[in-house]
Amino acid sequence: MDPELFTDKKVIGQGTFGQVYKARHKITGEFMALKRIKMDQEKDGFPITALREIKILKTLDHENIVKLKNIVVSKPH
Repeated sequence: MDPELFTDKKVIGQGTFGQVYKARHKITGEFMALKRIKMDQEKDGFPITALREIKILKTLDHENIVKLKNIVVSKPH
């Protein structure tokens, strides 16, 4: 998913492993949560904590939890 497809990006959370943004999809108008995971300190590939979070989010289905729609990997800019 291209980051340019989103507008009104605002940081809504920040932690040791990354930032979470609230953004609006330009085409659908739908609000989404986007998480950027910091990879600069990783020596052994993708962080295991991020994999655990993805696994949990894939199994959850609740009105108060954002549904995981997609996972995107990109090269650093």
